[in-house]
Amino acid sequence: MINVFIVLIILALTAWFFRLPAVKGKCGELLVAYRLNSALDKNVYKVINNVMIPDGNGGSTQIDHIAVSPFGVFVIETKNMKGWIFGDRNSGQWTQQLYKNKHTFQNPFRQNYKHIRCLAELTGLASDKFIHVIVFVGDCTIKTRERLPLALTENATQMLEFIKSFDQPVIADDAVQNICSAILANRIENTFANTRTHIKYVQKIASDKQTDKEPASYSAEKIAEMPDPPIFTEPENSEIPDPPVFISDVDVKTPSCPLCGSSMVQRKARSGANAGKIFWGCERYPECRGIINID
Repeated sequence: MINVFIVLIILALTAWFFRLPAVKGKCGELLVAYRLNSALDKNVYKVINNVMIPDGNGGSTQIDHIAVSPFGVFVIETKNMKGWIFGDRNSGQWTQQLYKNKHTFQNPFRQNYKHIRCLAELTGLASDKFIHVIVFVGDCTIKTRERLPLALTENATQMLEFIKSFDQPVIADDAVQNICSAILANRIENTFANTRTHIKYVQKIASDKQTDKEPASYSAEKIAEMPDPPIFTEPENSEIPDPPVFISDVDVKTPSCPLCGSSMVQRKARSGANAGKIFWGCERYPECRGIINID
């Protein structure tokens, strides 16, 4: 009886451990790393996983995966999440909904923009040679799929299909090796001390965002400048509103929808007495029609 009790405790602790966000995230990264290493031709794609490099501001940035190839440098951000996911490319925060529980997390395109900026500075490679890839693993559904580019993939298979869709060489073969060498030479060792320092730095950045100290280089306008082929085409539906409009170089605070609590995005009225005016609209439109006027 005691042995059974001990086994149950071990199983409960194991289940608790694998539900920890950091552990779930690492498991997702390991899955994606395995698929990248096993499915991409090693003679064409040079895959580097779990890369920490200087960010040029006295800190560091951690990149889940990089695949360097003649077709571009694919910078991959992995998310291991469950439930419904709401967001668009430019908003500061995305929302995860699990049953009736909701919480926000940083827009992965925003995260990846910083990764690409740091890699461009480190390697000297033009920013248009870097390609965003966001991959969600786990039992989740992207509820705003129609408002997101093809660079947002919902599983590892889609991720690989997206990467392989690029087949026009844009980087010379010798440059591919030079890029890999530059990344490896400047890579920060993944020691416990370095990881702890990085986490504290990330926490400070998050705190600065809450006090409007976020650098303009992370703004939504800058993120939108990053190339992201193939070009995303909006659905032909007259009820779908214009894409979010950002009216300043520095991102503004995003309110919550007064009807459903989701994040909101800035939109422009198309017609009527308010045509041309900017307002806050629920990111879940047309499912939710909550708005907040901007004076």
